[in-house]
Amino acid sequence: MQLFFEPRSVVLIGVSRQSGPGTYNNLEMMARYGYQGRIYVVHPKVPEILGHKTYPRVADLPVTPDLAIISVGRDRVLPVFEECAQKGIRRVIVISQGFADADERGKELQRQLMEMAAKHGVRVVGPNTMGILNAFTGFSTAFVDTVRDPSPPPFSIIAQSGVFQVGYESFTGSIGKAIDVGNAGDVDFIDALEYLENDPQTRLIAIHMEGMRRGGELLKVAERIARKKPIIVLKTGRSAAGARAALSHTGSLVGEDSVFDAAFARAGIVRVRNMIELRAACRAFRHFRSLKGPRVGVVTATGACGIMTADACEDYGLELAPLPEKIREELELAHIAWHHLHNPVDLWPLGMVTGSFIEVFKRAVRGLIEDSGVDAVIGIGPALSSPLHADLDLIAAGRELNRSNPGHKPIALWLYGGDELAQERTLGPEPDLACFGSIDEAVMGLAAFLRYQKLQAEKESGESTFTPDAFPSGHSSHFPLVSPDGILVGEAAFEILKQYGIPQAPGKLAPDAESACAFAGEAGYPVVLKIISPQWLHKSDLGGIRLHITTELELRKAHGDLTELFRQQTPDGILEGILVQKEIQGTEILMGIKKDPQFGPILVVGMGGIYAEVFKDISRSLVPVTLADAERMLGSLHIFPILKGIRGQKGASLDKLAQTIVSLSRLALDYPEIGEMDLNPVLANAEGCWCVDCRILIDRGSGGSTL
Repeated sequence: MQLFFEPRSVVLIGVSRQSGPGTYNNLEMMARYGYQGRIYVVHPKVPEILGHKTYPRVADLPVTPDLAIISVGRDRVLPVFEECAQKGIRRVIVISQGFADADERGKELQRQLMEMAAKHGVRVVGPNTMGILNAFTGFSTAFVDTVRDPSPPPFSIIAQSGVFQVGYESFTGSIGKAIDVGNAGDVDFIDALEYLENDPQTRLIAIHMEGMRRGGELLKVAERIARKKPIIVLKTGRSAAGARAALSHTGSLVGEDSVFDAAFARAGIVRVRNMIELRAACRAFRHFRSLKGPRVGVVTATGACGIMTADACEDYGLELAPLPEKIREELELAHIAWHHLHNPVDLWPLGMVTGSFIEVFKRAVRGLIEDSGVDAVIGIGPALSSPLHADLDLIAAGRELNRSNPGHKPIALWLYGGDELAQERTLGPEPDLACFGSIDEAVMGLAAFLRYQKLQAEKESGESTFTPDAFPSGHSSHFPLVSPDGILVGEAAFEILKQYGIPQAPGKLAPDAESACAFAGEAGYPVVLKIISPQWLHKSDLGGIRLHITTELELRKAHGDLTELFRQQTPDGILEGILVQKEIQGTEILMGIKKDPQFGPILVVGMGGIYAEVFKDISRSLVPVTLADAERMLGSLHIFPILKGIRGQKGASLDKLAQTIVSLSRLALDYPEIGEMDLNPVLANAEGCWCVDCRILIDRGSGGSTL
């Protein structure tokens, strides 16, 4: 990768003979960006372009360059690439489009290109790429003129689009290095990350991602890097396509996008949802060094903006800190007794009365910085161009305050009416102080920075969470799951749970009413009856369950009714029997497994029962899941207060629920052939938890987990 970012010499193939506006001449752009290495140009028809001698063929070059940049039409790429390989060039960027990004012909051309690269040992960036940008050395392969930052930041971006290089100020602010992996036919996110991991000029990494290969390996690499260099990801193309045609509740609740959320969180990567949040997060990470908690103090020149900030804090997971009494005592004035201070702190009346808004602003911010109950400060005020308001220099005030900020608390400013980009350039690499483009961006940036610190705090042990060997199996002898139709229900499914100590409601598969009554007599009423059949996966939808059976007479009738119902609705179906179970009272929980083709098994926990897919109160995690992970999953649910116990009601046994989640995780590791698995519901009360229904869908094409 070093030769891609720091080539000593390059050859350009496909350079336009024209230059100037509208020509998109990458030789011209490279010279304008400041590349100091040797440049060779291949062109069969003209002797020179922009003062550079041209060569008819790659074979005619006097030396073998470090890097070739190909910009010809797609049908000419393979012959030109072969020439480069024969010349001994081992690094190639294919700018040309029309490959896997286009049609079937393009996909075949890309396949042939990658075969050719593998044969000759050539590494390729692209095709369909803007290539590389390195502001530190003045190297850019773009065919669009880009302004070089004279003082590039230690910030690099990996993208699947050249727009992040061309329009960097709109997306992330200034960048030091960038790579557009394009179609990622060869060089991909992992290759780029491994280069940036040991790059001394990179301290922060952003990724724009549309799709990926090698998902499990990517997470291992990213987790390792994120411990020392934060990684921010904008994953686009959010879709529920992965949940279509799912046969289980779990399957319908684990779509493609939710899997990426779980995967990124497990790796310690901060995910952002849109370009505004990306820009805010990048700015926060470039300026802030630490953030101990979510408590924010807000100092504002207008009450309206204080309310907006309070709303934004609630939206993005921050909270308003209590206003320190010291600030109230120092700032409130008796002769404007109507003006009482709270957080957010509206200072304009005090500024008008005292004659200096800036001085009042500094006193308030200084008080918040010094208070141990405040983790960060947001300052809001005007940035007016009129010379009559030259006294309102909040950037200078912020810098002065930052000099006495021993705890390195973040100070986030939003200066309305001013030039955001100019403010950012003025601050440069100022630590602990940043200007944002809006209130929401300031809060988004702080929230993203706090998420990163929390994710890394959970990984203080230093051990990778993508090492299944660190988590003991539930049993020593694995045997494959086999079923003619790929579905396990009833006793076959419960037997798998039993191996892992996952508790089940007492029950028995009753072929007739007599055996059902015998079990109920021993276990005690009330009981529940359920049809067990591969054709009746969603029993509730088909009316295949009878609840609250309290007498033998009710039991016999219900058993007969269910048997007849099954025969009428599925005369060709397989009835394994009628399950009779001891009825247990408790909160309904869903637990399940869904195998993702990129990341392997995903474990799901959430609100169970027939409304699971309606409310979608779900927490997801890649396996393996530790006990601490399980506790966090439960704590993230909206129904968690119910599980803890509210209004005098006893809660559920959280310890036993968490242990059951860990056991299910071990099961998922041991049986990678499980495509989907539902434990729905698991009934939880103060005494424990019990699975009352289980179905397993086998992925017959499984070769095992990708992790």
